[in-house]
Amino acid sequence: MININKSLSGTHNGQAVYEYTLQNANGFSVSVLNLGGTITQIAVKDKHGTLKNVVLGYKNWEDYVGNGAYNGATIGRTSGRIHNAAFTIDGKTYHLFKNNGENSLHGGKEGFSSKIFSVKELPNGLEMLYISPDGEEGYPATVNFKVIYTITDDNSLHIAYEAIADAKTYLNITNHSYFNLAGDMEVNGDAQVLKIEADNICELAEGLIPTGNYLAVEGTTFDLRKGKVIAEGIAEGHPQFEITRAYDHPFVLNHSGLSGAPQLVLHSPHSGITMEAYTTQRVAVVYTGNFLDEVLVFDKVCTPKEKPTKNPRFVGVAIEMQDFPDGINQPKFGVKPLEKGEVYKHETIYKFRTK
Repeated sequence: MININKSLSGTHNGQAVYEYTLQNANGFSVSVLNLGGTITQIAVKDKHGTLKNVVLGYKNWEDYVGNGAYNGATIGRTSGRIHNAAFTIDGKTYHLFKNNGENSLHGGKEGFSSKIFSVKELPNGLEMLYISPDGEEGYPATVNFKVIYTITDDNSLHIAYEAIADAKTYLNITNHSYFNLAGDMEVNGDAQVLKIEADNICELAEGLIPTGNYLAVEGTTFDLRKGKVIAEGIAEGHPQFEITRAYDHPFVLNHSGLSGAPQLVLHSPHSGITMEAYTTQRVAVVYTGNFLDEVLVFDKVCTPKEKPTKNPRFVGVAIEMQDFPDGINQPKFGVKPLEKGEVYKHETIYKFRTK
């Protein structure tokens, strides 16, 4: 039995902002705003049986608006950076809003992360819908989009995306939650152990744009196939870190799908909480919060009596399941536009367990 609680948080651009909390019989819960389909909290029991929030968030919904961390948000129409804020389909070039130097980042000036979604409650979750009009942020076609959040009795969060467009366009959707499985930010996020089934990453150029080339992880700090403490991996260093400061790379997953072994596993020795991630996508972009010390202090997870003046660097790690960033501009990645009437459909599962 999944319980759903709905509470009014305020209004944004004249529209009501609601927070929905899904909870199962174990106490596991996920809270989501209809603003940007934003995950504000995931509560999981630690090894002592205490519920802890394992994502970075804010108490006040207003703090999510325009926040450069994009924490918890649904990212669209495209995730990551679009080189020179432009792409071409069938000989026509579409120009996007430049909000990251000369590039377009995470859907532009006002992407899906800033939109109010209409909500339909399901027996075990929520269906959130948004119609993106033709030309929004420079993208072609009207897109009917929905994101479905459901939870299960085995403490899993399922995120499903569906979209259909009335003309050929480009989509690459993800969720941008930052995970700190220690819970309530009791230990910094770089103390977590990260394991990824990926033999290659995408090489990045200045501006964090993929070059179109792969780099083998073998013998490098990017080899996370057997698991590695994030802080130790950052300390090992890599020439790519001169561009990114630490991990902020597309890991090319060795397999896709929702069955079999997880593509990614994150673990906190502090709390005993483990998260297994499964996805139909081809890439996991892993961002270790390299610049989170420059964004508004997270308070949904702060337990100290006095709120810190800034976030610790690497306080959480974003796990962005998606297709190749800037794939529309990189022929080597084999990314194709979404055809008129074709259904865009992907799913990611985050399964939590505690020992």
